[in-house]
Amino acid sequence: MTKSQSVIHGRVYDPKGEPVVEARVYFMEGPVSLPDLAVLTDGNGEFSLSAPTAGTYQIGCAAYGFVSTTVTVHITSGQDAQIEIRMREGYR
Repeated sequence: MTKSQSVIHGRVYDPKGEPVVEARVYFMEGPVSLPDLAVLTDGNGEFSLSAPTAGTYQIGCAAYGFVSTTVTVHITSGQDAQIEIRMREGYR
């Protein structure tokens, strides 16, 4: 990881505040071209994504039994970010 890269750390929750396991988290848009990749949340609903440069990113999240959700996060060069994603019950 280069000095200008940052890491977006996050946790995905259901409406009751419980972690969502194996939710698919991915970049939708960003300040630069981004690879088409996704990470899955762990047993605590946690994930990490590497942001290649400073700027504003749109993060998508999808999980079985929940409505797909989008959040926006602004990254400052070399600084990590912490986000929470709240899912709504329903289907994609």
